[in-house]
Amino acid sequence: MNISIIGLGYVGTVSAACLACKGHLVWAVDINSEKIRIVNEGGSPIVENGLADKVAEARRAGRLHATGDIEQALQETEICFVAVATPSRPNGQIDPTHLLRACEQIARALVKLDRSQVVIIRSSVLPSVLKCCEDVLNAIAPGKTKLCVNPEFLREGTAIRDFENPPFTLLGVEEPTVELVLRSLYIDFGSPLYVLPPQEALLVKYASNVYHALKVAFANEIGTLCESSGINGQAVMSMFCRDNRLNISARYLMPGFAFGGSCLPKDLRAILQLAKQSDLDLPLINALFASNEKVIERAVRQVMDAGVRRVGLIGLSFKPNTDDLRESPYVEIAERLLGKGCDLRVYDPNVLLARLTGANKDYIDRVIPHLSRLLVPSLADLADSELVIVGHNYTEVAAFLETVDTTVVDLTGQHARPTLKAELV
Repeated sequence: MNISIIGLGYVGTVSAACLACKGHLVWAVDINSEKIRIVNEGGSPIVENGLADKVAEARRAGRLHATGDIEQALQETEICFVAVATPSRPNGQIDPTHLLRACEQIARALVKLDRSQVVIIRSSVLPSVLKCCEDVLNAIAPGKTKLCVNPEFLREGTAIRDFENPPFTLLGVEEPTVELVLRSLYIDFGSPLYVLPPQEALLVKYASNVYHALKVAFANEIGTLCESSGINGQAVMSMFCRDNRLNISARYLMPGFAFGGSCLPKDLRAILQLAKQSDLDLPLINALFASNEKVIERAVRQVMDAGVRRVGLIGLSFKPNTDDLRESPYVEIAERLLGKGCDLRVYDPNVLLARLTGANKDYIDRVIPHLSRLLVPSLADLADSELVIVGHNYTEVAAFLETVDTTVVDLTGQHARPTLKAELV
């Protein structure tokens, strides 16, 4: 394919060199004449393992050209990547100045050339900035651009390996014809290719980097705690990482409701108490209870904002397939709704069974007898509720929700999930 890449920074140079070495004809555009000279002489304007060799290889093959003339690049190409810098402002907001200027230049060039182009944002931006890009393009060159995104996940030092052998390729595109064009670009990469709406694709990049920062902070706080007790933190976390079923896995990483139960709150309190005894400040770990509390508060507020009185709650134990009510966040939400005057009924077959057989009878009778009287034997008993809260996603819940005309507050994230298209290409 014939490709233009706006921006010879880190992402732009790596992308240009790697795509050119894959056999594509690439025109790289930058306002910095020194970067243009270096690339055209077969060198790399940035320090990255193996990148200078890639640039030299692409130049020798005649597949990589650098220019300061955006019209020349767009005239020679079919799709245009935008990989300019999006730095932070002092208040933490993204500064989209360079990106919006690039979009403006692309639009004016396309009007002058009287041609259309697929424009792919490679820079890291939030959905609101993408909307600004779309507005700029449409205002200057209406109908001449199709805007989509292709987030990058390159790490400095291993960027070429990350580009050529990624865990996946992510496209943020809505038009099938544009999707086909971009699929053809990555057809021989051999990694899974996923397609999401552009706004969701953009946030995958941010979620990834925030999670990486979270992992670094978590490991350092555990290391600090270990050091204060004369324990080898490296040994602790090395063993921690060997569990790829729970610790290093997708478990617990889908949005849902708050944590609870007999283990997580208890052990978290114990660690925080140990830190307090050692006079340690562990701000990340210390914030976990506050974060959990906000999840419960948002759920209660969502119910109260609906302005209803008759409420059905599906699930009372701290998680499905158990009768354990200890520190259950669903017990907490039930208590708060009762306190606000809601007419509440609760369906939880495991807790109902426990009440009848005595497996959890002592806790129910001693701590929450008022809630036990709200338990109903079937989902049908919730049919006349003005609002239903789905806390546990029992197998019969989906069918039940199809039969009732009521507001649903889904705490499981299972009943309104976006479709993710994934194929090996």
